[in-house]
Amino acid sequence: MKTQAGLTLIEVLIAAVVLGVAILGVAGAFPSAFRQVTDGGQMSKATGLAHQMMEDIRSDPPYYIPRYAGKNGLGVATDGPNNFPDDAPWSCTAGILWGDQFCGNTKLTRWAQDVTGDSKDGRPLASGRGTVTVADHENPVPAGGGAVAASTVMLRITVTVSWEQMTGRRQVQFVSTVPCARQGCG
Repeated sequence: MKTQAGLTLIEVLIAAVVLGVAILGVAGAFPSAFRQVTDGGQMSKATGLAHQMMEDIRSDPPYYIPRYAGKNGLGVATDGPNNFPDDAPWSCTAGILWGDQFCGNTKLTRWAQDVTGDSKDGRPLASGRGTVTVADHENPVPAGGGAVAASTVMLRITVTVSWEQMTGRRQVQFVSTVPCARQGCG
């Protein structure tokens, strides 16, 4: 007598239901994984932009760094370029040592474009905003009013990049100190 081997219709249906449930579970993880990858990309971009600006500032001569405090001493922000430093007392003539540093606000403008997404080199940060503040490391001047006091010896530079995520506003911040080397410092 021969025995027949095979699956019954009920067994096939049960296997299909189990497989369907497993596939739905895996498919349900994709939106969450995509969000995690997107959020991680935004964090990486923001970290890179903050690091880039900090390195740009630290590469300037020390006497130039107080200018990043902006015209009103409260710092500069990508959404407030009217507070970017003036070129005075140096003219925007090429060839003058560091005189063309802020001509057209080149470093800050490029950084603002990268943070806000106006540049052509990639996906922008969602509602990106960047700020730079410069203050007396030991005794910040209250309420702005100028970035540093006459007795300032060390400057604290703070670069912040923030953006929107589905979970709310996020930010990365770099803080560094440099000696104050300008007329009137310590």
